[in-house]
Amino acid sequence: MILHKAKNEQVAADFFKYHYHDRGMMKWGGFYLSDHTSALQKMRAAEVAEAPLPIQPQALISQRLFSAWQRQQLVHLQLNQLEAGERVVVVTGIVVGMADNEIGIQTAEQKIIWLVLAAIKHVEFI
Repeated sequence: MILHKAKNEQVAADFFKYHYHDRGMMKWGGFYLSDHTSALQKMRAAEVAEAPLPIQPQALISQRLFSAWQRQQLVHLQLNQLEAGERVVVVTGIVVGMADNEIGIQTAEQKIIWLVLAAIKHVEFI
């Protein structure tokens, strides 16, 4: 009986040494509740917060947005408002319309957002 036990222990030791791949904490991912996973996603998003860019003059902002509208060029905007956690609000998309003091931006999700020009603090071409 002792020889049989030693053989099984050797088989198990060989299996864990050469064949078993431990996935670490990945195997516990299925046990998280949806509240935990959403909190983890928010924490990861907060880690990659965008740094505030300098405020541009309104004339430069208007000129860049008009130029982007003519060329159908992608723009990245930073707004004067902050999200929860003091993060800068950003909008990325294509300028699809201009009316009075407002600008229409179509995002990647095909959603059109209308923004007041005075709410935009920085415009970059992408």
